[in-house]
Amino acid sequence: MRESWRRIRAVAANTFLEAVRQKVFAVLLLFAVVLLGGANYFAEFSFQEQFKFLKDLGYATISLTGLLVGLLGAAQLIPAEIERRTILTALCRPLRRWEFVAGKYLGLVSLLGVMLAIMGTVFWFVLRWKEAQLIGVEGGEAAAVQAIQAEARDPRLWQAFALIAAKLFVVCGLAVFFSTLATSTTFVVAMTLMVYLIGHLQSVAREQWLESGEKANWLLQAFLAGVALTVPDFTLYALIDEIVAGNVVRWRSTLEVLAYSAAYVGVLLAAAAWLFEARDL
Repeated sequence: MRESWRRIRAVAANTFLEAVRQKVFAVLLLFAVVLLGGANYFAEFSFQEQFKFLKDLGYATISLTGLLVGLLGAAQLIPAEIERRTILTALCRPLRRWEFVAGKYLGLVSLLGVMLAIMGTVFWFVLRWKEAQLIGVEGGEAAAVQAIQAEARDPRLWQAFALIAAKLFVVCGLAVFFSTLATSTTFVVAMTLMVYLIGHLQSVAREQWLESGEKANWLLQAFLAGVALTVPDFTLYALIDEIVAGNVVRWRSTLEVLAYSAAYVGVLLAAAAWLFEARDL
């Protein structure tokens, strides 16, 4: 296991360095940072509305950028290695295919984690900057100052950030799974986006499947069951919207979603490794 972990780390480090060298990720990060920093100038409302606007735009920017990074990064993982034939050199070494898949995923997640950390830091500074501005305006009223500080330093924002990261890690797992089947980046991006969109309707399909009676069309039942049992339920991450809106969300609910995400990623990587083992390169 120690040798396997060493090989996985080597693949992950190589994947991370290759991704960092690609300009598209730097452009995406720059775009996100500029948008997060510039969000401060668009919020000209009451201080509650300003913080609501900043949170909405901030988390939307982080989610969209992370989604693009996960899609583009995973789409170029295995298909690009196969196209360049460099995968043959890598697998000729004492490197198992499942180690290769795990290393690629960890490398991509490392890249995504670094970008999330940078965007999260910028977002934190934007909130502090807005806090200082509003306290300067409302500085004469202690109640207003406390309300502003409560909005800017809301600890529930960490819950939303953790949920965004978990959601993006699941998307990365989906993209890696499809990359073990594909020969083109277009297929990986299209399939991952399709499952991502269907995942936001997964709860509807599950309810229809459970409520459908024996007289229902068996083809429809099979389709609904397939969606309910295989597609990730992205409606679980609607807790992010609840947190941003200022509603109380228990940490237990957040931890349950995080556990679900980890389990689903584990199943995806196991399936990806099994399919990749059987693939003729």
